[in-house]
Amino acid sequence: MSDTYTNYADLAAHNILGTDYLISSRVMAGARGASIAVHGGAIEYPTTQLAEYCAGRLGASFYSLQGIKGSGNSSLHITSNRFDEPRALHVLRTAEWTVSWHGTCDSTATTYLGGLDTELGAAIEECLAAAGFAVSPPPQEIDGKDTRNIANRNLRGQGVQLELSRGLRESFQLGDALTLAPIASASRPSEVFYTYVSAVTAAIAETWPQCRTGSSPRSNSAT
Repeated sequence: MSDTYTNYADLAAHNILGTDYLISSRVMAGARGASIAVHGGAIEYPTTQLAEYCAGRLGASFYSLQGIKGSGNSSLHITSNRFDEPRALHVLRTAEWTVSWHGTCDSTATTYLGGLDTELGAAIEECLAAAGFAVSPPPQEIDGKDTRNIANRNLRGQGVQLELSRGLRESFQLGDALTLAPIASASRPSEVFYTYVSAVTAAIAETWPQCRTGSSPRSNSAT
């Protein structure tokens, strides 16, 4: 299914910030990387929670655009190759590594791992496999190889794109459906959620051992 909007300006012209969607961003002083979810909230749940927890564990910068409509949040999806929201670009301007969290509709529990940062991608794949999670090669349409992909628009021009299947994401939440709008601000993560993110953060910390923790944030949350 094609996107409703061609870019962020188009989305903003037809939706109300604070009513239809939220934007949260946090640039950490001294951080070397960023954890982002450009299809967060009820667009591809729970990518916002995954990105924010990952960022918090590593003292990394964080960004998420979150759908909060009562229904029809999929219309807020902007393909990663055309995602150009200014605060996202600001967060990535100083990032050397990026992990971009996404969701697919597949019922099989797996992660499609893509992006141009093959070194960090290989480390994440190894840690996920060691924790018991399946990792699959991505189809071309979600392989994250385009240089315009938001995951690759950091200082080094390369990032990791994690596409988590619906079957996997359903195991991350206790009790609530993935399509409910309140999930943009409320979450009841399962132990599987924490095991998964811990594997990803372990791979990042191993690949980027200089990542600083405990840095002071400069937050910019728009409602």
